[in-house]
Amino acid sequence: MEEVTAMPRSDNDRSDRIGFPTLNSLSRYDLVLAFIPVVFVLSVVLGHLLSVPFRTTLVGASAVGAIALLDALFVNPPIRPTQ
Repeated sequence: MEEVTAMPRSDNDRSDRIGFPTLNSLSRYDLVLAFIPVVFVLSVVLGHLLSVPFRTTLVGASAVGAIALLDALFVNPPIRPTQ
């Protein structure tokens, strides 16, 4: 029988507090996931202010989001916890 290995997990400490996590408890990967929609919103707002076509802003935001995602998955991937 094959041994089942655990999937990589965040390095956040487990907290018994109820509520929103503080900035100190967010991992790098949480911040990357929050960064992607922020880039889209900012690109649409800047595109509107600068009169740039909507498609152009979406292509730019997609490129930035893809780079952030590729960095988080392949350049600096999550590591398995050592025991």
